Amino acid sequence: MGISEFEKQRQQNISRNRELFRKLNLDTLSSDFHRDVPHAENEDEAEERKRRKRSKKSSQARHKKKELEPEKPLRRSRRIAGIKLESSESYIVDKELEQERKEREEKERLKTIRLSGDLMLGDVLNGEGKAGESAKATLDTLSRLGKSFSMGDFYDAVKDKQPADKKTADLRKEFDELSLYDKFHPNDIRLTSQRMTSILFHPSVSRKIVIGGDTMGLMGIWSIDDDTEDEPSISHLKFHGKNIPKFVIRPEEPGEVVSCSYDGSVRVLDLNKTISRSILEFDDAWGDASGISDINFIDSNVCYFTTLGGEFASLDLREKELKNREQLQVLRLHDKKIGSFAVNPNFTKQVATASLDRTLRIWDLRKVGKSAWSEFAHAKSPHCIGSYHSRLSVSTADWNLTNDIVCNGYDNTIRLFQLGDQHTDDPEYVIEPIVEKSEEGMESIPVNLDPTNTLKHNCQTGRWVSILKAKWQSNPRDGVQKFVIGNMNRYFDIFNRNGAQLAHIGHENMTSVPAVACFHRTENWIVGGNASGKAFLFS
Repeated sequence: MGISEFEKQRQQNISRNRELFRKLNLDTLSSDFHRDVPHAENEDEAEERKRRKRSKKSSQARHKKKELEPEKPLRRSRRIAGIKLESSESYIVDKELEQERKEREEKERLKTIRLSGDLMLGDVLNGEGKAGESAKATLDTLSRLGKSFSMGDFYDAVKDKQPADKKTADLRKEFDELSLYDKFHPNDIRLTSQRMTSILFHPSVSRKIVIGGDTMGLMGIWSIDDDTEDEPSISHLKFHGKNIPKFVIRPEEPGEVVSCSYDGSVRVLDLNKTISRSILEFDDAWGDASGISDINFIDSNVCYFTTLGGEFASLDLREKELKNREQLQVLRLHDKKIGSFAVNPNFTKQVATASLDRTLRIWDLRKVGKSAWSEFAHAKSPHCIGSYHSRLSVSTADWNLTNDIVCNGYDNTIRLFQLGDQHTDDPEYVIEPIVEKSEEGMESIPVNLDPTNTLKHNCQTGRWVSILKAKWQSNPRDGVQKFVIGNMNRYFDIFNRNGAQLAHIGHENMTSVPAVACFHRTENWIVGGNASGKAFLFS
């Protein structure tokens, strides 16, 4: 076989390179360099080079690392090393092995012993290496897991085991038969555009009308009976600039919707005249808008309101001119945000407030005096009848017709206070002191309320879900006092005044938490809204 063209070219290149090196005389030059370098050094330079070489070797010898000896002698197998043991040494080794075997057996036995008494989880964490930060992380995880449960999550397991009277049994059956409004999927019922912060059923029984508000001040009105085949009948109106925490419809004025906002305003929407009237623009002492957190009417004309700064005042709608701070008697009830308040329906001079300062307080508005807070030197406060201190913030307080108060907060509980029948001329004495204690400098705020019932309920909503608030049915047609609250597992939980659960309502199409929830004023209809502005209706 002949040589390829590539191989021929390669051979030619090799020959050409060899000829080029020969002409340059590189081999001879290389030899000359090696031969000439020693002669270029004088004797002093050669001696200096040898001295440096010797110094370098001695330095390396001095800095040679010393091998570290183990602190403890390494254990070696004498059998493998071929060392014959004497009888005494063999006895010692056998004894050590026997001791190790007994220790292993004792550890296994201790794992099966029953533990008695109260134990801290940190002492019984299973596994090795669970100390320090690892143990703390494990305990934090378990703590969060425990807080995520609600009493309502176990409704199906306990409802048949709990003794119930006929009325309770009938109510449970009625609530079990409620169905989710299915003309449209909940994702298509967009009552508001942002996270819903308030929702209300119109008191009408001939028509179903739901009103919702969101964080940006948008109001949505859903007329269920006017829904078409293509879309729900929802109208969007924007009269406020910030969060709408509350809507009120007075039975005497069913065509008007009163709303308040964090922008410091209270407005009345007149559906008959299609006009929105501003009745209050409230500022703080420095002239900035003071956010209004809640409103409640005591009759068709007079309402009470609270602020994000812990203040309280009343407003008369018959006054035509806009009210401002100077025209109102502003009282100090808390030193932090009042998230919710309720008026005693049997005696409108008593109000209950829930605050970020971790307290529930009941006030008598007939007695006004100097404020208990030194930082508000010129403020005035009503007489505090009693209070309850919670471990964390109290989110809501609501008062029903049978003189019961329900509150819930971030300590993952719902607390019920049954204050008794109103049978005296002075309702103040309905609340009997139970524990008399107060903080230093706050002697006028007695801590004397003790809950009648405490229910476990997960209220850790976080940043993206509206605060859960328990709300009584205002005037139930069936006469049973009951309240509804959203469940973080995407349900509605309903309880009566004694803490017995009546229902745990949900649906597979409810894919988010109905954080804001309420009853119809008289009927057992329930509606809720979520963080996307969608509405869930059960009737």
